[in-house]
Amino acid sequence: MLNVTLARNEISPLLDRLILQLEAEGQLTQRVHFCRIQQRIEVADNKWDIKSPVIDLSSASAMGFNFSSTADALVSRILDKTRVLVDELAGESLTRH
Repeated sequence: MLNVTLARNEISPLLDRLILQLEAEGQLTQRVHFCRIQQRIEVADNKWDIKSPVIDLSSASAMGFNFSSTADALVSRILDKTRVLVDELAGESLTRH
């Protein structure tokens, strides 16, 4: 079972740093994208709420964003963290009772 608090604690600090970096670089579209994901992670209180933003993070590279080397390093760390969570999600049934 996906632990929402663990997911939040693992990902949120990295998202904070990424968002600050993107703002400093003037990459506002990218910043907004990751702010929305972070807000959804912060309000998640069960595994159903956390699934969508974690999956959105795992597909961040498909968005076509060009990152600076600093932002790219942060995105890579976030993707490493989400990869474990996505693998856990892939093993769960999406049927909600």
